[in-house]
Amino acid sequence: MPKILYPFSLVYSVLVKADRVFASGKKLDRPVISVGNITWGGTGKTPVVIELLEALFKNNLKPAVLTRGYARKEGAKPLLLKKGGQLYTAAEAGDEPLLIFKSVPQAEVIIGAKRYDNALRFKKDISADIYVLDDGFQHWKIKRDLDIVCVNAANPFGNRLLIPAGILREKPSALKRAGIVVITNADMITPSELEKLKKEIYELSGKNAFVTHYGNYEFCKTDLQTKFDEKLLKNSQVYSLSGIGFSGGFQNTIKKAGIKTSGSFVLKDHNNYAVKEIENIFNKIGSGAFLITTSKDAVKLDETLPDEFKKRIAVLKIKPVFENGKEQWEKEIINSLRFS
Repeated sequence: MPKILYPFSLVYSVLVKADRVFASGKKLDRPVISVGNITWGGTGKTPVVIELLEALFKNNLKPAVLTRGYARKEGAKPLLLKKGGQLYTAAEAGDEPLLIFKSVPQAEVIIGAKRYDNALRFKKDISADIYVLDDGFQHWKIKRDLDIVCVNAANPFGNRLLIPAGILREKPSALKRAGIVVITNADMITPSELEKLKKEIYELSGKNAFVTHYGNYEFCKTDLQTKFDEKLLKNSQVYSLSGIGFSGGFQNTIKKAGIKTSGSFVLKDHNNYAVKEIENIFNKIGSGAFLITTSKDAVKLDETLPDEFKKRIAVLKIKPVFENGKEQWEKEIINSLRFS
């Protein structure tokens, strides 16, 4: 299949280069940090964005996120999520923006494809002194002070072909533009494979990558606030449910959290859940079984499902664990910023 699609990858490469040439990068009036990747989905970008926001607040900075908001309903207008502001559904805001806001409610989240225009549009409505550009490594229309790039250790570059023959948005050599590289899912490969990947990233970017895996596990209900009784999961049949870019990483994390699953339901990324769909799944697993899902899926399930279903769904919340120094990661971020 990749060989058949290779000509289309060449076309994609030309379009990417043209987009970069003709897009005039504009500077915003506040520092900008981009978090992105060079592959299509599944690199653990959103947890890194959340971790970044928490680090910025820790250092007395007030961030606003600029995000596209994938899989929003057609014709959705630009939106602002802020504490005390209007509430929106996942269909209106997008699952990832809503998850970011629920995870760090003191942050402000601006949603819409035209991120530079939206920053200007909501300028008077926000109190932020720094922007976080979500999924921004290939977004040429905004200049930034720092590019953070996530690389999934379990599948860093795919077959090394560009979309659609492969998973690459850009060639691995693009990592030379990165200010910081974060390896995610490091526990899914062997130590020797990890060392090989770290060496290759250093050769490509000139940077020593920050190595992370997922930990700090917490089971909660679909509201992402109320604790879920973990004993119910350990004494019952449990199945995983996910509609994310890299379901294998989620299933690995469930295992590490000490829960044995009897099977998994893997749906498309950004899946829009319907009550009938979940009802069918519960009919398959039986009345005494439970589902474990991701935080990203939970923001949609919580507003869609009746309580009789939600009480049988646990959400596994995770955070990146920095194997070689979270303090150094924060220091590099703060040192990269220039306020005028």
